[in-house]
Amino acid sequence: MQDISPEIEEYLETLYRFEEKGKKARTGEIAAILHVAPASVSEMLRKLSAMGLIHYEPYKEVVLTKKGKEIGASIVRKHRVIERVLRLLGLRRHVAHEEACRLEHATSAKVEKAFVSALSSPARPELLGKNILRLTELREGEVGRIAFIMAGKHATQRLTDMGLTPGTKVKILHILPMGGALGLEARGCKLAVGRGVASKIFVEAIR
Repeated sequence: MQDISPEIEEYLETLYRFEEKGKKARTGEIAAILHVAPASVSEMLRKLSAMGLIHYEPYKEVVLTKKGKEIGASIVRKHRVIERVLRLLGLRRHVAHEEACRLEHATSAKVEKAFVSALSSPARPELLGKNILRLTELREGEVGRIAFIMAGKHATQRLTDMGLTPGTKVKILHILPMGGALGLEARGCKLAVGRGVASKIFVEAIR
């Protein structure tokens, strides 16, 4: 099985978006979109060609192979699902787009499937209810039930090891000033979670 890194996924996603619009990408256009040097693009395109993911000749348009198109389409689809979820949670369009760009590479097919299922079921309060907040939006003394976590793979695993999983009740014990950590109580244990990671935990507020 080929190793498809986040960087490769970014290239295939970009190429797929071109083809989706009926266009073919050139090196300079790809470089401008991905904010990298044309030489770096050429090097990556040669690599993708060797992997059988694109048809590429220098100074000519780049075309995805069937396999490359399948991967590109899957990344674009995942991006749109994540962005839709974030928009429903109230994030502004540009913020949702930026977060989706980051999360699309760390979201498993299983999680994507769960999101799609939730998006097609408007009655699901844990996703579409108005009480869904970031954990960092709760105040000291308030309680929430974890609905889902939008962190990367490693951060999510660390939270799982701490017992912070969907369905778990958490109480805010204290919030350190100056962007410090949150003191939590969950499953009878006292925990400390950094503000950055805590902002990726979405909870259903229990008033």
